[in-house]
Amino acid sequence: MTQMKVWLDADPGVDDAAAIILAAKMPEIELVGVSACAGNVELFYTYENARNLVAYTGLDVPVYKGADRPLLAEPHYAREIHGKNGLGGQTLPVSTAGHEELPAWDAIYRAACANQGELIVVMIGPLTNLAVALLKYADLKGKIKRVVLMGGAVSYGNTTPAAEFNIYFDPEAADIVFSAGLDISMLGLDVTLQAYLDEPAIDKIQAVNEQGAFMAGSMRQTLNWAKKLYNLDFVAMHDPCTFLYLVYPDLFRSEMAGVKIETKGKLTRGKTVSDVYSDYKFEDRTVDVVLGIDHKRFFDCFLEILGRY
Repeated sequence: MTQMKVWLDADPGVDDAAAIILAAKMPEIELVGVSACAGNVELFYTYENARNLVAYTGLDVPVYKGADRPLLAEPHYAREIHGKNGLGGQTLPVSTAGHEELPAWDAIYRAACANQGELIVVMIGPLTNLAVALLKYADLKGKIKRVVLMGGAVSYGNTTPAAEFNIYFDPEAADIVFSAGLDISMLGLDVTLQAYLDEPAIDKIQAVNEQGAFMAGSMRQTLNWAKKLYNLDFVAMHDPCTFLYLVYPDLFRSEMAGVKIETKGKLTRGKTVSDVYSDYKFEDRTVDVVLGIDHKRFFDCFLEILGRY
């Protein structure tokens, strides 16, 4: 089996944590590096969470510190969902690994060069780090095989009526990434809200093993906030969908479409404007927009992967 060379950029994050734990158990994936940026919470927390999660899963992977704010906008965090520390109040043993000196964008470029066009970049937070790398290194685009990202939506937003959180956090960065000519798969709210877990599902996750119990603890805290704030009885596993799509694409339904990022609109800033459901079509319909998932198979797959070693 040929492993996929994958770089992960994240802002952990309750569902980011689940994604990292699952990715560590997928033999099809070789994580070659992890970078953190501000997003769900401040960089201080997301960077430490990324370091601690990598250590917790037993991965021997360097973790790099990235952007502490959007390119132009003021940061807009999601503490009400992820808690002050980003992990729903859960704690992990502190990583004893040394700190990498290289900034995230330089590390991404170095990894892309080293892997000679085979690097897949998985983005499960704001797109700031990759945008900076693309701005700094004009030849980076040709060295990345593919970008798989959680962000955006064809339909509606969750941070504003128009915009999904990761894109809304840094629309200018998203515009740079989507305009760069990269091979992009976009897993937005249209599909990730179908990858939901209710309380009975969280109970099953808790019973699997120690890592499942950790996941369930953070998920329950998020579920409590979701019930209180939004009257929802589930949590969506947005970020794990990216790795599942890489390894098990048959779980999903997607189509090629045009996607543009709105950066100026008073009411629509951060929206991923897509032609999926429009009679008008953009000329460049080059984004793989993921729209559906088989929920039963998703959850069965989630449990099976979690239960591995």
